[in-house]
Amino acid sequence: MSFLLVCPNCGARDVAEFRYGGQLGDTAKNLPERQQERWYHRFGCRCWLVAERDIRTNEVIRTGWLDGDAS
Repeated sequence: MSFLLVCPNCGARDVAEFRYGGQLGDTAKNLPERQQERWYHRFGCRCWLVAERDIRTNEVIRTGWLDGDAS
């Protein structure tokens, strides 16, 4: 299922432009809830960002730079 990620630098883009970098936090399990994830914008600005996403629906709640606060 495709969804959009909002890159803080490039704006809304299809997830196919990004590479998944793993889940942030203590849990390594893919539980059916919101989780924070690393994403690399490989076909854009080539920066890492963090996205909070509900993995049940693929709804992206917010995004931000990996080294700062998600917004």
